[in-house]
Amino acid sequence: MRKFLLIMIVFLILGGTLGLLMRQDSGYILISFAGATIETSFWVFILFIVLLLIALDWTKRILFATLRPGSSLAKLTGNISQKRASRNTIRGLLELVGGNWLRAEKLLTKSADKVPYPLINYIGAAYAASEQEEHERSKTLLQTAHKSTPEADFAISFAQSQIQMRQKHYESALATLLRLHKIKPKHRQVLKMLVQAYTRLKDWDAILLLTPKLKKEGILDTANMLELEKKAFLALLENMQHRKKLGHKEEDLIKEMESIWHKFSEIDKDENMRVLYARSLISFDNTKKAEEFIRQSLNHKWSESLISEYGHITSVNSKSALQTAEAWLKKYPQSAGLLLVCGRLSQQQKLWGKAKDYYQSSIDIDPTGEALGELGRLLTALGDVEHSHQLMLTSLQHSAKNLKALPLP
Repeated sequence: MRKFLLIMIVFLILGGTLGLLMRQDSGYILISFAGATIETSFWVFILFIVLLLIALDWTKRILFATLRPGSSLAKLTGNISQKRASRNTIRGLLELVGGNWLRAEKLLTKSADKVPYPLINYIGAAYAASEQEEHERSKTLLQTAHKSTPEADFAISFAQSQIQMRQKHYESALATLLRLHKIKPKHRQVLKMLVQAYTRLKDWDAILLLTPKLKKEGILDTANMLELEKKAFLALLENMQHRKKLGHKEEDLIKEMESIWHKFSEIDKDENMRVLYARSLISFDNTKKAEEFIRQSLNHKWSESLISEYGHITSVNSKSALQTAEAWLKKYPQSAGLLLVCGRLSQQQKLWGKAKDYYQSSIDIDPTGEALGELGRLLTALGDVEHSHQLMLTSLQHSAKNLKALPLP
């Protein structure tokens, strides 16, 4: 109460003193500018200045109050801006899906700094720039994405690897994917893309090392896995044949080939690949392993293509091989290929009559050039030239079936 009275007394004294000064001399102020003049007393001018300062102070307060982040007006203007940016982001993504790369990039980059999660905008814009062959701009956008959301390093790097693959920068993509694989070894899409990168680079040894992981995680279906294994095996086999010519030990190459074959899970289900593997063993002069492989394969699943390879094995125990072939003949008596093999194995045993009968039985079922040739050669050696000539004529007639009908003299 005393403080209030003291303030009132001070104001009364100041007011009285000011009043006396105003009565004694009101003063004079003249302002002239651009042909206009303003005349007023000194005290009125002072009052005007005071009111002006008060008005400016309140204006400043109102502006700060309305435009601060938490104010209603700031929220209103911010929401409008964010909504516009969100609409532009959606339009940009639709343009991206629709293949309008330039428009997509512009919409996504324009709205990136006004949306809550700019990462999507920058990654989408990077894809769009890449499709326009603007590789440096795409790289810059990915860097900006990383700066905006550092914690999303994996997602950004994954997008980078996809862009690198589309740009056919396979070495760079592989480096990125290997880093991602180290972070998340079981990431399915990373594993799939690793297969693509290794395939493009023809790094079949790396695919061979990756195969157990692909099988364990079920990354590829049976058909795709088989196709991958076939490509890898053919490439590795070609490499081994080249090394054989360079003088590498056949024993080491055979061990390597066997190891590769057994590491694949689907390749032995393909008949052509089993035939190729058997031929490869024979070409490396490992007839023992070739005979064992063919015998086990045929016992598991019969193959007319594979049985013919059994007859080309010459340096194994032909007596035992003939017994095996004749055991199969009880199950497959109408197999022309098997009868031809029995004839060849009989001939290796110098069982001429038996070989002749097997060859003839094979010809009766399917008169192939091989069977006709084998029997004709044997008959010539036995002195039955007339019969041999008849077979030769039959062979020629058989071959002539594929000849075009032309006039003859």
